[in-house]
Amino acid sequence: MDTNSFHEREQKRQSGFKVIYDIAAGVLWFGAGVFFLAGKYFGGKLIVDSLMSTIFGIACLCYGMFRLYRGIFAKPTS
Repeated sequence: MDTNSFHEREQKRQSGFKVIYDIAAGVLWFGAGVFFLAGKYFGGKLIVDSLMSTIFGIACLCYGMFRLYRGIFAKPTS
């Protein structure tokens, strides 16, 4: 068994998992941002005030978009 081929196969496998992980994390963070931004419109009472909820919601949306971008446009390793 050639160690170079094993190393290359392992890198490809890990890069595939990283893409799936980034997309899943992006969807979850984006969903959390929507929840915190739209929670006050659905009648949900959060423990934090409206300003903190809005700031955290925007931060979650931005981070979720970043993770989705990184997962979708990831460069495959050879």
